[in-house]
Amino acid sequence: MAIDARGLGFAYGATDALRGASLRLAEGGSLAVMGSSGSGKSTLLHCLAGVLVPDEGELYVLGEELGAMTTSERARFRLAHLGMVFQL
Repeated sequence: MAIDARGLGFAYGATDALRGASLRLAEGGSLAVMGSSGSGKSTLLHCLAGVLVPDEGELYVLGEELGAMTTSERARFRLAHLGMVFQL
């Protein structure tokens, strides 16, 4: 699996942005994330890219557990393995 996320949770203070989010994406696969404003799309993508570390759950990207990495290790991992396109 390129991405294996199970039971991800993330909160901004007392506000849950993710609760129990899970997904699996095979290598070579693609993913579209859609939803209404404030539904947690950006938070999910930031967790999957290692920008944010989920408060709960397990997250593996290319077989590496992102939550076990330091901030600088996640930055190096992103540089070597991930690409992001931001909306203008």
